[in-house]
Amino acid sequence: MAEIRVPKLNTNDSAYVLLEWLVADGAPVRGEDVVAAVETSKTVEELVSGHDGILVQLIPAGADCTPGQPIAHITPHPAPTTTPPMLATPPPTPVPPTPVAPTLATPPPAPVFDGVPAAGAPATVPGGAPVSGAPATGSGDAVPSKAPLITAPAQALIDELGIDPARVRALPVKVVRRVDVERLAAAGSPSPRLPAPPAADGPSLPAKAAAASPAVVPPAITPPPPTVVPHAVAPPVVAPPGETPSAAVPPAVAPVTAPASAASAVASPGAVTAPVVPVGGSVRGLSGNQRAVGRTVSLSHQTIPAAYTAIKVDVGKATAAARDLTKRLRKLVGLPDLLIAAVARLHHDFPLCFATLLDENTAAVPDAPNVGVTIDLGTGLYVPVIRDAHTKGIEEIAGELAGFRRLAQRGGFRQEHFDGGNIVVTLHHDRDIVMAVPIVFPGQACALALTSPQREGERTVAVIGLAYDHRLVNGRDAVLFLQALKETLEAASFEGL
Repeated sequence: MAEIRVPKLNTNDSAYVLLEWLVADGAPVRGEDVVAAVETSKTVEELVSGHDGILVQLIPAGADCTPGQPIAHITPHPAPTTTPPMLATPPPTPVPPTPVAPTLATPPPAPVFDGVPAAGAPATVPGGAPVSGAPATGSGDAVPSKAPLITAPAQALIDELGIDPARVRALPVKVVRRVDVERLAAAGSPSPRLPAPPAADGPSLPAKAAAASPAVVPPAITPPPPTVVPHAVAPPVVAPPGETPSAAVPPAVAPVTAPASAASAVASPGAVTAPVVPVGGSVRGLSGNQRAVGRTVSLSHQTIPAAYTAIKVDVGKATAAARDLTKRLRKLVGLPDLLIAAVARLHHDFPLCFATLLDENTAAVPDAPNVGVTIDLGTGLYVPVIRDAHTKGIEEIAGELAGFRRLAQRGGFRQEHFDGGNIVVTLHHDRDIVMAVPIVFPGQACALALTSPQREGERTVAVIGLAYDHRLVNGRDAVLFLQALKETLEAASFEGL
């Protein structure tokens, strides 16, 4: 009999959580089968069987487990039962034929009134066969045998956002966590094909629609007469002291004649109607980039309880140092490059500012800071990532950022440029911008905003804002994080950055 023991998964934790059993107790397994998911403080690890046999669980899902602890046994497969030798079968006893009842005529179909069968009539399917008594199975979607397990926080978010279960089942993971659902929702569903916007000098959309497809009224139906909607009666108006009552009485308004199509809206106050194009207006399709931004922003506001704190920084010495580095390195260096380097150096002291919330109890802390930075040159907003930024100097960071700007101009970004970020620096350094509130990207904890440097007396100052997921970072930690950035940027020397 073999054992499945919990391996040592990292050096930080002395205990883990058995998140889920992926194979039922008593089920047969093969040596390469994944049987359990164990959650550490950083991630979720999958444990394989390692042996062929029958799985016997020793602890329940949700229980704590320690490195080296056995959590299951693998017993050998049960021996096949031996079939006894076949005995001679006695000849069958003759059975008299059973009389057959006479065939009854098929009853006539039950009457149907307004598409509803009469009381007592059997329900039928479109082919005419009676519906069996089997219970309904919902949408009828087949559930694959290898469908991933979904944690309770992930399921709650799926229900909240109304995500198609088929998209969740298609995820290439054994266990679906909340962060997987957030990323799935941020990716969005395929955008519908939008009609091309009309030419600027052409007729408006309503006029073109009316010319292209005039309304056709069936000959057997007479359109209802227009509905006359009387103007709402205003409440009595009391004239203020010093004015005559006649001066305070509103002028009479003639009754408003509404088209017949408005009758339903009048009869059903509060009904939600689709947006309409204003007279003389036009329709413009959003770019794919903007639709992606919209999905991310909507998901962030729906799922992340963000807070915001800002700090004023004297950047006079930092901008002077950037000018000196530009001359020495013969490469453009600016305040954003210094800020990205300073943010990356804070990963060790403020790990939760770079973390990913897994559920209400745990967060995954990355081993290295991967800093995303916003690039928007008028062709769309992009957030490429500088990976392992804590290992790179100012010259290398400045070179990568310059390369990102060139890619934004030529449209040469690939998906790999955007993957893996765990914090974002947003740049708002156009002239006279004094404050900006960034969004926290789904799956991340913090986003910073750098504004334009401004003269303030004898100083040159800039405001650095921090938006943060309050489930991971508290206000005091946010203040300490910003103060550490302030000290670095206001330092007289940037050696080591």
